[in-house]
Amino acid sequence: MPMTDHTWQRTKIVCTLGPATDTPDVLRRMIAAGMDVARINLSHGDHADQARRIRQVRELAGQMARPVAILADLPGPKFRIGPLQGGAYRLIEGAQVALADAPHDAETLPVRHRELLDALRPGETVFLADGSIELRVRAVAAGRVDCDVAIGGTLRTGSGINVPESRLPVLVPTADDRRHLAFAAAEDVDWIGVSFVQTADDLARVRASLPAGRQPLLMAKIETRHALTDLDSIVASADAVMVARGDLGVETDLAEIPLVQKRIIAVANASARPVVTATQMLESMVEHEHPTRAEVTDIANAVLDGTDAVMLSAESAVGRNPVAAVHMLRRVLAATETEYVASMARDRLASRGSVTADEAVGLAACQLAQQLDARAIIVLARSLAPVAAIARFRPQATVIALTDSERLYRSLALVWGVSPLHEASGLELPACLAGAARWLSAHALARSGDRAVVLSDSTGSGNAVDTLRMVRLPA
Repeated sequence: MPMTDHTWQRTKIVCTLGPATDTPDVLRRMIAAGMDVARINLSHGDHADQARRIRQVRELAGQMARPVAILADLPGPKFRIGPLQGGAYRLIEGAQVALADAPHDAETLPVRHRELLDALRPGETVFLADGSIELRVRAVAAGRVDCDVAIGGTLRTGSGINVPESRLPVLVPTADDRRHLAFAAAEDVDWIGVSFVQTADDLARVRASLPAGRQPLLMAKIETRHALTDLDSIVASADAVMVARGDLGVETDLAEIPLVQKRIIAVANASARPVVTATQMLESMVEHEHPTRAEVTDIANAVLDGTDAVMLSAESAVGRNPVAAVHMLRRVLAATETEYVASMARDRLASRGSVTADEAVGLAACQLAQQLDARAIIVLARSLAPVAAIARFRPQATVIALTDSERLYRSLALVWGVSPLHEASGLELPACLAGAARWLSAHALARSGDRAVVLSDSTGSGNAVDTLRMVRLPA
């Protein structure tokens, strides 16, 4: 029987690929260290480079019999400063400067986005360079916005522009996003990260832009103030969510980010949507061998908040030692989970609130596993929803999801506590039980004769699971 497996862990690890990961040996060691999802940032590099990285991940994951999902991250409507003379320019506090569709000079900063210039109004705040520079809009004319420099600093060509007080008329996906979507669909990626989502309609347009039969799962990146006002409907429309703390820290009050993070994770958990916490998890390891105490605490708190996964950005893409960063992340996750899993399972099963049909069956499975001290919950899965519905309750029992779909096998690598197994020959119960039993035994998580709870679909439609049974694991 063609069954594959991988090292079991609960909180998953997402790693951004880049120049630091382009050596096959480095990528192999990152997968061995615990990378579950490889993120391709389509804001950087060309499609040829990204296609090469995707192929490399797929080849190595296949050789190592590991499910590694590919997350392709769209640029979205990110506004940027145009070319500056010498590549950089120093803005002095109190000076006056204009944003305009014009070349750079001592009084003008080039901005090619006319829609941005037209949207700004006097009194609004414009943040540049990840929020390190702050401008106040003084006056607006056709194609020109006059500003006062409230907080100065060094600006570089291509620096980002954030205007959190304006709801910009730019639709997601942008024309550039559509080009990237065609590439991602052709490469059969597993997840699409949708940047700068403002409403649930943005996700609907992205789905409509994808070709029939090539529909990756969508991850809504929550990184704007407006997304927070429509959070419930965005989460309901997405397959997963990312707490994108980079731009979110510019778009909202930096002091509020911890509470915003907790809110996003709580809404995602309640909706049975996997959630990724991202940005500066181990930022100091871009240059140094060891993280700060604050970074380690941040990672642990994300786990305690209920995140499904944590993400490395520059730490893995351009860091000095991406493998060490993955090892460190795994160590912190493992240490935190020793105290976290039992209490979280108890709390979630006790205060469950309203549930969908999928979640009701998942809840029953988790309760039965807890009451019978079952060693595993085994799901015969044809879609993400029933597996995520079980993971929502954070059961102590190991969750094994068997599927005959290669894409779902990879995609499930993102979900908390789930160990995907690929059963290419179909989802016949005896064969699936035998494969799950072998995996559990190989990882010293169960033995022959131990109890397990099995969820399956009696109709074969693949839309839900509706059958729950208790079994003994075969030899």
